[in-house]
Amino acid sequence: MEIINNSYQLEKVNRVYDIYFDETTLFFDIECTGLSPRKSFIYLIGYATRKGNTVTITQLLAKNESEELEIIEEFEKVMSNFNKLLGFNSTRFDESFIVERCRKYKFNTAIKSKCHTDMYLRTTKARCLLDLPNYKQKTIEEFLGLHRDDKYNGGELIPVYQHYSLTDDNSAKELILLHNYEDVKGMIYITDILSYPELLTTDLRYVSHEISGDKLRFEIEIDIDLPNQISKQREYGLYIIKQNRIYVTLNLFEGPLYTFLPDYKNYYYLINEDIIIPKSLGESMDKNSRRPAKRADCKVKKEGQFLALPEKIDIGTSTRLFKPSYDSKEAYVDIADLTPTLLVKVCRYMLKH
Repeated sequence: MEIINNSYQLEKVNRVYDIYFDETTLFFDIECTGLSPRKSFIYLIGYATRKGNTVTITQLLAKNESEELEIIEEFEKVMSNFNKLLGFNSTRFDESFIVERCRKYKFNTAIKSKCHTDMYLRTTKARCLLDLPNYKQKTIEEFLGLHRDDKYNGGELIPVYQHYSLTDDNSAKELILLHNYEDVKGMIYITDILSYPELLTTDLRYVSHEISGDKLRFEIEIDIDLPNQISKQREYGLYIIKQNRIYVTLNLFEGPLYTFLPDYKNYYYLINEDIIIPKSLGESMDKNSRRPAKRADCKVKKEGQFLALPEKIDIGTSTRLFKPSYDSKEAYVDIADLTPTLLVKVCRYMLKH
C-alpha cells in the first residue's frame, strides 16, 4: 500500500462549507476495478480533511487486490476520528461497495454508523431551482464554472490501473492518482451546490416592498450566498436570486372581487334583492322572499387592488381571501392586508414549486 498526501488552501469559506465540510467531516471517494463489489475490488481510496482553511487530500493506493484490505483498514482508522462523511453518489455506491468488500474479508466496518451526506441525493432535492440536464458531478462542476485537468472517467481508468499493477508504469500511476485527486478536490469545490437545497429550508427575512402600477415588488434576505444567479418565471410572477438576496415581482389585479363569510348559517338570502342579512333581522320577513343563505351567497364585494396568490398556497386563516366567485380556484389578497409574514410565505412557496 502507498499513501500520498497533498495539501492546499481554500480560496473561500462560506456558511455552506461550514455546514457540510467542517473539521469533523471526511470527504471520500473510491476507485474500483468494476461496478460489482462481488467481482471487483477497491484499488484506491481518496479522502480529504479540513483544518481551518487548509485541506489535505490523502490517497491510499493498492498495488493489487492483495493490498485491498490494507487500504480499507487504514481508511477505517482515519474514519474513526470523524463524525460525518461526505461524498458524491456515495451512499448508493461508495459506502455500499465498502460494506460488501468488508463482508468478504469478515471485517467489521463502522461506515454505516456515521452521519453520511450524499451530495448527489442532496442536490437533486433542489431540482425546482436548478433545472440541470442531470446531476452528475461533472455537470455540477460545469454549472459552477469549475474545470478539471484529467480527461478520463473511472471506467476508462480501469485498464490504466491494470497496466500499472502489472508493469509498475509511473505514468499510468500518475493518471490514476490525478483522476481521484480531481474527483475529491472537485467534490470540495462543488460543496457550493449544496447552497441551493439549503436555500429551501433556510430563514427568509423580509426587507422591503413597493407597489408600482400592476406589480408588487419585494425583497428578501437570506443567510446564504448563492454562487450563481437564478431566475424563475411563474404565471403569477417571477423571482431573481442574487447572492444573498431574493427579488420577487408579482402580478396585481385591479377591479371587483368578493370575500366569503365563514358563518353563512347565520344569514338569510333575500331572493329578490340578491343580498344577505343576519337571521335576527330576517325572521319577521315573508318566508317566500328569503331562504337560508348558502356559502356562495355570503359574499362581500370590494373594489381595489389585489395580489394574485399561487394556487394551493396555505397562508393560514387570519388573512381575508378574495375571489371572482365562490367556486373559483383563483385567490387574492387585498394589498391593504399585505404583511412581511405573508410575503415570506409567498416567497418560500415560489422557491419550492
